[in-house]
Amino acid sequence: MTPLNKPVVRKTRDTLGWGYGCDTGRSLVIKLDSSSDGDTLTIRPHGTRRSETVRIEDIYHWAIRSRCLAKRLEKARATKAAKKLKGEANELKRRINRIGK
Repeated sequence: MTPLNKPVVRKTRDTLGWGYGCDTGRSLVIKLDSSSDGDTLTIRPHGTRRSETVRIEDIYHWAIRSRCLAKRLEKARATKAAKKLKGEANELKRRINRIGK
């Protein structure tokens, strides 16, 4: 693996969608750089000077957290669906018991 000793700049193939205002249709320029704060990722729309810089460590933390939250949400949805089915089954039993009396 090559260490990050000098900045690496690349332009994305995809363009921004309609939700980005004046940047709609622009590609993104990605820059990997090492600084005193650690390794950073800088993103900006192509043809502009407006950039956002984030530490690579923070991006990794966000990615792990997003994955964990997605799993938790999936589990919660499954639990909710199971409770709903159980509640519907209990309601059906109650109705059958009322009819039988």
